Amino acid sequence: LLLVVVSFLPIFALSGQEGKLFSPLAFTKTFAMLGGAILSITLVPILMIYFIKGKIIKENKNILNSFFIKIYSPLLKLSLKLKYLVITIFFAILVFAIYTYSKQKWEFMPTLNEATFMYMPITPYGIGADLAKELSQKTNMVIKSFPEVQTVFAKAGRAVTATDPAPLAMLETIITFKPQDEWREGMTYKKLIEEMDKKLQVKGLINTWTYPIKGRIDMLLTGIRTPLGIKLYGKDLQVLQEESSKIENILKKYEGSMSVSADKINQGYYLNIKIDDEKISRYNISRNTILETLSLGVGAEQLTLFLDNLERYPISLRYESKQREDIKALENLQIKTDLGFKPLKTFATLNYEESPSIIQSEKALKVAYVYISPKASYSIQQYKEDANVLLKDIKLPDGYYFEWSGQSEFLEQAINKLSFIIPIVLMFIFILIYMALKNLKYTLIIFLTLPFALSGGIFYIDILGFNMSIAVIVGFMALLGVAAETSIVMMLYLDDAYKNMKDKTIEALKEAIYHGAVLRLRPKLMTLFAILGGLIPIMYISSVGSEVMQRVAAPMIGGMISSAFLTLFIIPTIFYLVMIRKLND
Repeated sequence: LLLVVVSFLPIFALSGQEGKLFSPLAFTKTFAMLGGAILSITLVPILMIYFIKGKIIKENKNILNSFFIKIYSPLLKLSLKLKYLVITIFFAILVFAIYTYSKQKWEFMPTLNEATFMYMPITPYGIGADLAKELSQKTNMVIKSFPEVQTVFAKAGRAVTATDPAPLAMLETIITFKPQDEWREGMTYKKLIEEMDKKLQVKGLINTWTYPIKGRIDMLLTGIRTPLGIKLYGKDLQVLQEESSKIENILKKYEGSMSVSADKINQGYYLNIKIDDEKISRYNISRNTILETLSLGVGAEQLTLFLDNLERYPISLRYESKQREDIKALENLQIKTDLGFKPLKTFATLNYEESPSIIQSEKALKVAYVYISPKASYSIQQYKEDANVLLKDIKLPDGYYFEWSGQSEFLEQAINKLSFIIPIVLMFIFILIYMALKNLKYTLIIFLTLPFALSGGIFYIDILGFNMSIAVIVGFMALLGVAAETSIVMMLYLDDAYKNMKDKTIEALKEAIYHGAVLRLRPKLMTLFAILGGLIPIMYISSVGSEVMQRVAAPMIGGMISSAFLTLFIIPTIFYLVMIRKLND
């Protein structure tokens, strides 16, 4: 029980979204083990008295048990005979596992398929409502042309809520799909998003794709709407835009980029009205008179509501479009004075100006974002490493720097925390193994061979094409506790058989190992098959959330197989070598 709890300590230490996702798993496993331990020493012995009666059949009479013993016995004897070859294979597999692990790509969390896409194209700041509507309708028509799509709904700007301060430049399109049995043959979500991206090449739009829930969480936590992004910090907005554009141009050429777009923070368009105080004083009018007239005529004023059952439509009043479309028309707007109506140009100078449309700040500095969507075949960690190589020649001015954000930020935080807590957990596991065996030599054998149990999980992940992630680490942590438990059980059986040896000879030692290992085969295989029977079905499900469950289950499935070889062959062989030396001494 303590081994399982301790092996889950890194999961208890996680925070943020990964902590909220996996801590229920850790608590569930811990309390389940606690309940099982209590029942095994309280209720189970009592039930055995009532239900286990009559003649008890010996283990070797059991058909399944006899079958596995017949297979295992000659293999164990062969491994003891070829002991040095077994140790060589042991080290070779460890080296190959380390090599396989070094090739693994990293990601924060596997992308959950929400069965719904969110299309969030990046548009220039400052677009008007009419253009936003036109772009939304145009992209909707393209997306709806795919036979797999059921509904498409685009939103430009913010909803009627204070918690969604989105500009008109932010388009969000929710795409729902028909059941997959109605899709074209061979079509997958990955192929579909690639086809949509190729067809949605609209001038002025840079495509980005995400999922509704994931996209919202990313934006709330980092402000970055894409899976990956760069935050460029500095003091001058013009310099920030220039440098972020350089980063954009470099990363666009990288083959792993699906889309890259830097914030065009200086592309805001403003109408400046400079009022001449001396002139307005001649006509005995105030600034407010001019500004209120412009606000009413250009910006509109709501007069009333038109009610149609539950629907409400505001009725507003403003100048006709031809009176407010350009500076010339605005300059001729009539302002009421004591001397009659006079054109606006009598009192003010009007001009258009391009300046920052949005000012963002973090860490007491202004910041510009570079939005990045890597291709599906590139992990976040791989993209970040390659991009850092491409960006190493960029020389930023003094006081300016950039950092990665999005999934890479979460991954880095989680790895930093795990790299601190995992060594502590390993130390506790070593102490617990020693407390169980009361023998330093046995403890070292088990502790130093545990990495072999992890090798099967690494190979299975590589075969499946999974990236390393926090979910995979959770699976390895669960495997570590179980592998240590089964190894301890084997070592206890071997030690007990050794202590009961009548003759201290090599042949007697082989016989003792045979009795300690072969005749205790059933509990080990029951543990193996029970775990595999519970986890293998997970690898064949495809419902929402299966991506995370499979990443947790895969290391345990592969690891339990390698753990079985460790327990049944490696540990008896090493025990045999150690005891031979002891007998010789």
